[in-house]
Amino acid sequence: MHDDWPAILEVHRRAFVDEDIPRLVEGLRSGGYDVPSLSFVAEVGGSVVGNVMHSWVTVEGTDRRVLQLSPLGVLPEHQRQGHGSNLVRAALEGVRTFGEPLVLVEGNPAYYGRFGFVRADELGLRPPPPSPGWAFQVAVLDESVSLPTGQVAYSPPFRDL
Repeated sequence: MHDDWPAILEVHRRAFVDEDIPRLVEGLRSGGYDVPSLSFVAEVGGSVVGNVMHSWVTVEGTDRRVLQLSPLGVLPEHQRQGHGSNLVRAALEGVRTFGEPLVLVEGNPAYYGRFGFVRADELGLRPPPPSPGWAFQVAVLDESVSLPTGQVAYSPPFRDL
């Protein structure tokens, strides 16, 4: 990922209309909140066209930390070609292999629902303010593990957006 870093930043700069997400990506990496082994890129012809990262969030009142899938970005000219979906699938498989029982995301339920995400508040995980409950979702990857419940707290780079 280190060699891909400039291309990853460029993906997020071009995929989003403002500098919030590239600033988030920089903050997650420089603050040590990201999980480099769970960062994936999509490539076309050897060039990075998409990226997904994971970082740790906490559940207030517990000692549990949980992975969050975010951000996910694909260069505009490569969107709607399956790169984002492939990145989400790789991310979920990576989290499963990593041994984590669940992963959170804040995003469009119509998109993430295709990958098994459901409303997190229905399972007892409340979104961090000011996140809307309808967009805050969880994919349970190991049904045998007891899930934490409570208010989720984002890492400082997310809170600073």
